[in-house]
Amino acid sequence: METMKIFKLILLLACSIFCFNTILSQNINNIDYKPLDKDFLLLTEEMSEYESNDEKTIKLALKGLKKYDDASIRYNLIFWKLSFHYANLGKYQECLEVLKKGQDEGLFYYLGTTNREYPPYRKELKKLDGYETFRIRNEELKNLANETRNTEFMVQLPNNYDQNRTYPLMFIMHGGIGSIAGLQYSYFSEKLQTDFIVVFTQGAKQFGSYTRGYDRENWQNSILNIYQQITSNYAVDTTQVILAGPSAGGYRSIELGLNNIIPSKGLLLSFAVNPRVWDSTLYKNSAERGLKVALLCGENDWAIEQQKKLGYWFDKYGIKNRFVVFPEEGHNFPENWTHYLDTSLDFILKDD
Repeated sequence: METMKIFKLILLLACSIFCFNTILSQNINNIDYKPLDKDFLLLTEEMSEYESNDEKTIKLALKGLKKYDDASIRYNLIFWKLSFHYANLGKYQECLEVLKKGQDEGLFYYLGTTNREYPPYRKELKKLDGYETFRIRNEELKNLANETRNTEFMVQLPNNYDQNRTYPLMFIMHGGIGSIAGLQYSYFSEKLQTDFIVVFTQGAKQFGSYTRGYDRENWQNSILNIYQQITSNYAVDTTQVILAGPSAGGYRSIELGLNNIIPSKGLLLSFAVNPRVWDSTLYKNSAERGLKVALLCGENDWAIEQQKKLGYWFDKYGIKNRFVVFPEEGHNFPENWTHYLDTSLDFILKDD
């Protein structure tokens, strides 16, 4: 009788674990790999050259809208380019109209919160006829999208991928808001395409089309789940794992790396914010494990003082690091970013 009770208890525990893992896996979605559109990459580079010229950028973005049907590209052009540059020129009616055009295609936008006005031009749009209808429709589309919430990831395999050898892993998380599509353009590198397995991730909560956020409470479980799937299904060299991300993606890399939640060779941090990890023991233990860090910041970044403190702690507790501060840059990627990306990868993976 006692044996039967123990058996039932074990069976119940096994079922509970299975159900928990099943529920957890249902919140993770592996989306199919979608390569970058090389022509759009060239257009993006051209627009970047004229970023301070609103009229020229608008002309290029409108040209792109006529050419591309891909929803992520259209969102990029409509929201991040046209709406902001129309607003820079004070053309708020044109700004609202182009946003409504995207809305007619099913796109929706991050319009901030009650405590945060976003985009910065939103206060001007509120004055226009039709804004309230636009806002209500935007909220409806956002709520509809969030009825199904999945943390998602996409795997980029190296050219000529061979399952019989192993590759270093670059694991990338976006900032406070972001998307896989945005990360792909930010972390485009021939070195990554040739030599690495790259995993792009995006949070479950949708603030706008291709504008997501990670769950505040359970983001570590989701990221760890993705990592475990990747190492189980692909030829990863688990001694050569790099965690990376801009802004809050940098903070998440610090959190996972210093706590050894994901065993990492290094962290590649772009304008990281709010580490909230100031336990000296974690830094000492990470140094003993051989963790290396590339910390890349702008001198005008609003978070630069905290980044300086972070660099100091790396030095103080023996973590080998590369701390680069870009003149006249803020909370953003610098010009020639790919060069610094590739050289930081070399620094982290080089055997000392």
